[in-house]
Amino acid sequence: MIPNKSLPEREQELRLLLATPEGQGKLQELASRYSAASDRPRPPRTSIITYILVHERGQGLIHN
Repeated sequence: MIPNKSLPEREQELRLLLATPEGQGKLQELASRYSAASDRPRPPRTSIITYILVHERGQGLIHN
């Protein structure tokens, strides 16, 4: 897992990943893993970054 980071730090990391095709693939993998682990699929019209941040915050991986 990722170390405990602030919300702005983690959001910036995810946005940087979104900028490249390889990073987009990593984000899709991460969202798929989180979906399987929580048994809650990403709601329609929710950005992948928001979905990941909400999951990680719920797991205590992100702080304010």
